[in-house]
Amino acid sequence: MKLLLTIMIAALATGLLGCGGAGVDGRAPHLYDDAKQMVREAKTGIEQMDIEEFKVKMDSDDTFFLIDVRESDEYYEDCIPGAVNIPRGVLEFNIADAKFWDSEGFFAPEKTDEIIIYGYKVERGPLAAETLVKLGYTNVKDLYGGWVVWDQGPEALDVEEEVVEEGGCGG
Repeated sequence: MKLLLTIMIAALATGLLGCGGAGVDGRAPHLYDDAKQMVREAKTGIEQMDIEEFKVKMDSDDTFFLIDVRESDEYYEDCIPGAVNIPRGVLEFNIADAKFWDSEGFFAPEKTDEIIIYGYKVERGPLAAETLVKLGYTNVKDLYGGWVVWDQGPEALDVEEEVVEEGGCGG
């Protein structure tokens, strides 16, 4: 009887765990050739805001959340005024956490609130924005060019630079 029960448990575990590489919803997970392809695909599903549109938004009376998804040391070195730092690696956990937002002096954003995301350059922002869309936030935009464009202007993106991968997130 013990042997039969052990075999049944093993068969059940194999059936549940051995899904042939299936994702959470039973479909095979989407695989990318590299991180750049992943970023390109993320950009297709999100709205991007250029720096001029962003500056108009900053000068307006509009209410929006500005989230810097760079690492904390990057943020503390310098940031866009009014930005809240939520590194991309913890975004999913902090975006709706009332305690986190209380510590920042804000209420957590509602799913329909306007949220503008920026990273260092052009990689982390779109991935973070895509994450928020997947979490049900409906008014998310990525500041195209991120911190670099805010700090140095759009021409900073014209210079071809080697992407330095830090912390597994890219630039």
